[in-house]
Amino acid sequence: MSPRRAALAVFARAPLAGAAKTRLAPALGADGAARLYAAFLADTLALAQSAQSAGLLETTLWLAAAADTDAPTLREVPGVTALRRRVQPSGDLGARMAAALDLGVASHGAALIIGSDAPTLPLALLRAARAALDRADLVLAPSADGGYVLIGARVPVAPALFEGARFSTRHALADTLAGAARLGLTALCVAPWYDVDTPDDLRLLRTHLTLAPSAAPHSAAALTELARTGRR
Repeated sequence: MSPRRAALAVFARAPLAGAAKTRLAPALGADGAARLYAAFLADTLALAQSAQSAGLLETTLWLAAAADTDAPTLREVPGVTALRRRVQPSGDLGARMAAALDLGVASHGAALIIGSDAPTLPLALLRAARAALDRADLVLAPSADGGYVLIGARVPVAPALFEGARFSTRHALADTLAGAARLGLTALCVAPWYDVDTPDDLRLLRTHLTLAPSAAPHSAAALTELARTGRR
């Protein structure tokens, strides 16, 4: 018997110049960084749709601010208008993730969160994460920078899980695993992946998509267009 669909929360923001992927602005300009982020989000939502069509997950787009909901640049992203949307609650990242996981566990029995800055994330990793929740309370997919590109739960999650977690540093994964141990929760890590936050990450993405543009077709097209207009 196939497992029940889990809830998938995609954390995102409107692709606005000066607000989206600001660490890529030195390489791409503020407008170019926002355009590339829109492509990241389109590829992420295509992945979510594939997972939903496969019967694995049911997706909700969790937006960073209420103003994002009506932003024209968000509505223009392929896949957005078909999705249920919510606004992330106030608080730090840990509080926001705890709220999304807790709601997903309550409604579906299991929940996953991904961001919108890992456009090449493969469906196989989502499958592995969903399967891991049949064996553990929490699942995480590590990233090379010491954080993680995915987290999931099958039990109610309190903000205490993330107490003291140093997000956006090389300690984020270790701190979250320490929080799980402190609360007596079992945790599994699936295969690692990469997200794209810095110019170094962008070089890796360009190499990946030069070799395999189908891994993130919207992002590949956006990078080609940015290169054509002089943003490399």
